[in-house]
Amino acid sequence: MSETPYVLCHMTSSIDGRALVPRWHPDGAVPDGLWGHAKSRLGVQGSINGRITGLEFAVGTQYPADTDRSFPRTDHLPPAGLPDYRVVIDPHGAIAWGRGDVDGTPIVVALLTSVPDSHLAGLHDDGVHYLFAGDTEIDLEVLLRKLGELGISRVRLGGGPTTTGAFLHAGLIDEISLLLVPALDGYSGSPTIVEHDGERDALQFPVTGIELAASEVLDGGVLWLRYRLTNR
Repeated sequence: MSETPYVLCHMTSSIDGRALVPRWHPDGAVPDGLWGHAKSRLGVQGSINGRITGLEFAVGTQYPADTDRSFPRTDHLPPAGLPDYRVVIDPHGAIAWGRGDVDGTPIVVALLTSVPDSHLAGLHDDGVHYLFAGDTEIDLEVLLRKLGELGISRVRLGGGPTTTGAFLHAGLIDEISLLLVPALDGYSGSPTIVEHDGERDALQFPVTGIELAASEVLDGGVLWLRYRLTNR
């Protein structure tokens, strides 16, 4: 059985812990190329995002509601050992992609087995790869195991905040890489860098230790902090 990848959560935050860059002040606080510069140094072979973040690079509109084609609920994966994979968790098949890759990086969608054949037909027509990671809810450990079978040993978790929260509470984040930008959101109602709606129970919280692994000051006064997490 393949090992699950090392999960490195890489995110950008204002100094008041908010996640939506367009709300930050002052304007222009995020240096050009900041995200790509840091990402290139992480040594990852893929990225994981949630549905809302995935919509940002989808170009389709809507797949047909019906099809006369049928598909087995087996994984439809790209070749193993590629330098990069773009993984998006879209349990119910809400995204019409209109493309099969992003700048040459194949899209791999994590789905529930209950997704309709019409959506799978749309994915095939767009050249989108997919895997199944649960019947009623996404099993993140199953997802990571299947990514390990693609040869991914390190994967970047890029959010959004709810996806990050799900991995955190499952005890599956090995490292947090945080780009702390000298900017402020300054208002209520904006998501923080980690969001989770579950019951608060300190005894069940999976993280038992956090260790500073590295820190670096980047252009524009951005502080890059890297923390290793110990989980139960």
